Amino acid sequence: MATPLARDRRFDLPAAGVNRGSPIRDGGASEAPLRLRSLLVDLALLLLGLTLVVLISRLGSQMAVSFHPTATMVGVDLDPWRLPYYAARSGLRMFLGLAVSLLIGIGVGSLTTRSPVAERLLLPLVDVLQSVPVLGFLAITVPFFLNLFPGSLLGLEAASIFAIVTGQVWNLIFCYHQSLRTIPAELREASRVYGFSGWQRLVRLELPASAIPLVWNAMMSFAGGWFFATQSEAISVNNANYTLPGLGSYVATAIAQERLDCVGWALLTMMVLIVLTDQFFWRPIVAWSEHFRLDTSASAHPSRSWFLTLLRESGGLRRLGLGLQGLGDRLQRRFNRLSARRGPARSGSQRRSDPRWVNELVLVAGGVGLVVAFEQCVRQLGPGEVLQVFGLGFLTLGRAMAVVGLSTLIFLPLAVTIGLRPRWAALLQPLMLMLASIPANLLFPFFTVVFLATGVPFWIGCVPLMAMGAQWYVLFNATAGASSIPNDLREMAKVFRLRGLLGWRRFLLPAMFGTWITGAVTACGAAWNASIVAELVTWGDQRLVAPGLGSYIAKATAAGQQSQLALGLVVMAVFVVGINRLVWRPLYHFSEERYGA
Repeated sequence: MATPLARDRRFDLPAAGVNRGSPIRDGGASEAPLRLRSLLVDLALLLLGLTLVVLISRLGSQMAVSFHPTATMVGVDLDPWRLPYYAARSGLRMFLGLAVSLLIGIGVGSLTTRSPVAERLLLPLVDVLQSVPVLGFLAITVPFFLNLFPGSLLGLEAASIFAIVTGQVWNLIFCYHQSLRTIPAELREASRVYGFSGWQRLVRLELPASAIPLVWNAMMSFAGGWFFATQSEAISVNNANYTLPGLGSYVATAIAQERLDCVGWALLTMMVLIVLTDQFFWRPIVAWSEHFRLDTSASAHPSRSWFLTLLRESGGLRRLGLGLQGLGDRLQRRFNRLSARRGPARSGSQRRSDPRWVNELVLVAGGVGLVVAFEQCVRQLGPGEVLQVFGLGFLTLGRAMAVVGLSTLIFLPLAVTIGLRPRWAALLQPLMLMLASIPANLLFPFFTVVFLATGVPFWIGCVPLMAMGAQWYVLFNATAGASSIPNDLREMAKVFRLRGLLGWRRFLLPAMFGTWITGAVTACGAAWNASIVAELVTWGDQRLVAPGLGSYIAKATAAGQQSQLALGLVVMAVFVVGINRLVWRPLYHFSEERYGA
């Protein structure tokens, strides 16, 4: 049975399954072509590895060049031949942001799952932070990082990476938290019976059990991070403009100079970069992650990756893995000793006991904070405007829920098609990444022109604008849920002929319910975030405004009205936390109790 508890060596990519699918070597002359192929593969991988090392070292050295905030920065060269360099700079920031986001997501997700206190305190904070406009953080973080790295461009680079992290990490936190909460109870009990240390429980149970959802959500976070990467490369803070070399600053410069040809070259370069990232990074990881499906039999149509096949055929990587095996075993033993459980193992009910004082503390702290915030707002703006802003919040709430509902109706059947048919996934995954990676704000002008030409009411037209940055969370999470359905359940559904509405009600929806909730939560948060730019758009001297909380915050920000801005953000936080507590959190608990054990 290929359960997550069965094998932890599958995290060792070079050593795991290197001979899988290789021809039988019968000696003699038949071994010569195999040795030659293995040698050529090793040389190609060595050349690729050296190229990456040299490229990363050069880009890393250029990230730490001398810089002073008052100095005049070198502008962006619009020569299309410079685009590969700018794409490499943006790509490095994206991968660094992804690495930091994964570490934070796994750490916070583990903490909130194991500690009821942390769950009650941190998850509401995550709810609020995911709804705050990410680029608003830059007003605080840019001066902080410039002071942290004085005289170095690394300060601006760190601020850009921070913006990317704040655009990626919330989805990963919710995904990993939900994956751990829905691990079958028998697997958790087995880990306690075998006396797993904290490290063993992490690498043998928790990471394997969440591998498929985590990979697909990492893809979604990576794709969505392009919006924040492109925006953070051209930063305006405290009446100062800062420009980092990258695709975002290239597009900003091209738009400022009205060079549509350069915008087209930049989009083409981004598409090429996305395809390369998919083929050399995401597709191998997706194929590899299928080893962690909770199956008693192999999938009839497993995902495939030509690059993963090359890695498995490499004799050099196999020997490298065997050579590092001793070091890995020593590190494993050290981590096991450091994370060994002290005292007798406690049952899951004891570990999940929820102290009453936590709920009371959260309610009291939240209540006091809201009373103080609204008292200040009423004193400065009056009760009438506070009630008006709450009314605008209900309008935006309706649009956000419409985005979640429409995304579910449209993308849930597509997610089932992709998740249950790896051949379709191999074809559609690059397209999904391309569409999700295109910064939504670059497409807003085209929709604005259509709205102006057709006369579509903008209070309705702003809904698809909000959906452009939120719908992909539902698609990627639902696809992860469909991909992780055990093959035994798929065969059972065929045997009992669970098709049509009966199949959805008895098989597909229960199997995908938990991952859909994660997608709905993050899509709802992304819709609230997008409302600030989607409910107020401009085209030349024409302005389209939809009444809502997003347009209220956008107008307050543009006018520099700090009191109105604070009121809008407080009301948005109240709505987001309230919906998560009243709607999404009960659905999470229902998923855990009904389908997680």
